[in-house]
Order: sequence, then structure tokens, then C-alpha cells
Amino acid sequence: MTASPDRARHEIVEPGQWNARAEAARDAGFTFLANLTAVDEVGRSDHIRVLLWLEDPDGGDRLRLTVLVPRDDARLSDLTHVFAGASWLQRQVHDFYGVEFAGGDNRPIIHHGGGAPMRKDVLLEPRQAAQWPGALEPGESEQSPSRRKLVPPGVPDPAVVSDPDSTPADVALSATGARVRRRR
Repeated sequence: MTASPDRARHEIVEPGQWNARAEAARDAGFTFLANLTAVDEVGRSDHIRVLLWLEDPDGGDRLRLTVLVPRDDARLSDLTHVFAGASWLQRQVHDFYGVEFAGGDNRPIIHHGGGAPMRKDVLLEPRQAAQWPGALEPGESEQSPSRRKLVPPGVPDPAVVSDPDSTPADVALSATGARVRRRR
């Protein structure tokens, strides 16, 4: 049974209450683990947002638990004793976003060659090494040295990456193709 939007609840949970709140939700009837994922909040805050979607299979009510963990110490407690199906999803969140689940299985699912690839400030080497054919006009990439070098979507501007004053938000913004204004 699918819940209507008015039957969905959202709660923000402190990292220290993550396990206790998940257990309380399960005990309240939210026994179906629908999803566990994360979002990089770089540019908005210095956090990784972890989202847990639960559903009450009898009543159809839905609950979304959200927790913000610091980017530089992204840790949460393991939920597999609460929801056995959380193991694979936790591994995926760890693999892609670098969130460590204390007491859980944090082995990588896919070897990415370093870094958490879904973090907006992680530089993916194969993407940077590939020649990008995104010139505005044929031959413009080599013939217009004064123009800013075009890079593939998702690859930050090398000038921003090499600037020691750049923040993770600056790096992420430059990967969208936007020009980052330098502070003076």
C-alpha cells in the first residue's frame, strides 16, 4: 500500500539519537526499510545528509528520518540490528559518500580508485584526464588560449582546485561550470 503525501512524516534526528530513533520507529510499526541514502550538502552546509525512509506496511504511513553528519567526521552507528536490510544500503552510503557506520560492514562495493565519488568536492581522475570536446566552435579549444579551458561536466576548474584558499563549496561550484569569484 502506498501512502498519500499527507501520511508521510519527516523528522530531523541528532547523530547520537540515530539508533534509538530508528528502533522507536520500528517498534511503532515502521518495519519496512524503503531506502537509506545520502546527499552532499557542500555549498549549503558542511555536512552529509543521511536519509532513512521507513514505511508501516499495515497502515501505509511513511516516515523519513534525516541526520546531518559533519563532512570531516562522517560517522553514524550501524542499523543492521534494527533493520537487517540496512547492511547493503549502509555499504553503498559509505562507498559513495564516505559515511562510516560504526560496528557495520564498511567494505567497498565498488573500487573507485580513492575518494567518495558522490561527494561534490572529490576529483575523479579518469574524468579529468579525458580530453573534453566541448568547444563552442570547432577548433576553438586549441585556437583560443585566452578563453577559459572547457572541462567535462562534473570536473572542477583546475584553477579553483589548485588555489589553497578554495573551499569545498568553491570546488563543487566550479564543477557545475559556474565561474567562481575569487576573494581578494
